[in-house]
Amino acid sequence: MKAVPALLLALFLTACAGVPKPPPGLGDNQAIVAPKTVLTIPPPSAAGRSVELAQSIVAKFYGRSYALDMQIAIGADRLDLVAMDGFGRRAMTVAWKDGAPSIEKAEWLPPVFRPADILASFVIAYWPDDVVATAIKDPAVQVVTKDGVRRISRAGKDLITVTYGPGEGWNRSAVLKNEAFGYEIAIQSAEN
Repeated sequence: MKAVPALLLALFLTACAGVPKPPPGLGDNQAIVAPKTVLTIPPPSAAGRSVELAQSIVAKFYGRSYALDMQIAIGADRLDLVAMDGFGRRAMTVAWKDGAPSIEKAEWLPPVFRPADILASFVIAYWPDDVVATAIKDPAVQVVTKDGVRRISRAGKDLITVTYGPGEGWNRSAVLKNEAFGYEIAIQSAEN
């Protein structure tokens, strides 16, 4: 059961990018994905189907690169994720069952790494447009995927773009660029 999320990498990037600390009252299931833009993590069933994946992720921010290998399994009422660094150390484990995520983070991860940020990047890259739009809950934000590119924009300005490689659904590469916070995540993804 190998898996995915570009999420942990987003956390690395979020920490490095100097993204503002979460405001008081931000829930454990919410992430700031752009200035004044909050995404509430939808339940695993919103993914649209069950899937097991393996992913390799490389994130880039101001000349720094971070690499992770992930395993993820999504079912109608569960999400299981394991993220490992290049040394084989477990960085994070997420088990989402019974309506709430249970998260274990490695002590060596900086405290600003929020699991919700990791999960938000995963949702942005791979879940259906309508699910992403509903999760953002901002009528000014548009989510459109066309010709292999997903754009999340406000007032005609891209906040986040995801460019997909050949293939369909989860079984393809993706490059997520967060224009608002200045980082990029390259994802190689394959279903098991």
